[in-house]
Amino acid sequence: MQGVGVDQFIQMLFALLLIIILANFLLKRLDRMNQVRSKAIKIIERVPVSKSSSLCIVQVGAQYMLMSFSEHGNEVIKEFSQQEKEEIQIRLHQKAENTKSITDIKKISGDLKSKYKHLKKKYEDSFKGD
Repeated sequence: MQGVGVDQFIQMLFALLLIIILANFLLKRLDRMNQVRSKAIKIIERVPVSKSSSLCIVQVGAQYMLMSFSEHGNEVIKEFSQQEKEEIQIRLHQKAENTKSITDIKKISGDLKSKYKHLKKKYEDSFKGD
């Protein structure tokens, strides 16, 4: 009797796992389809102001706007000029470059640390043989 219960429990866990994997796959696919459809509107940057509100730089076509989003509504605060748009793009590009540089530095640091540990172990092992 217990063997049947365990077998059914394992089948139930397997079915649940299969449902979770399938739901995850479908949600990712739907998200990708939604992103393809909304290429005309893009949130460039979001800054939370409070728990329920934020300020965003939104790109609609070629126009950049500063918008506020809250539970009470959404509002366009400012439409950026062409010069301001270019300054925003430059700042975002610099931010991306800085992030890439930091990532590269962390990778190099990790590689050096790994090589140091390897050399240290090799050095210690050379004295163990004596």
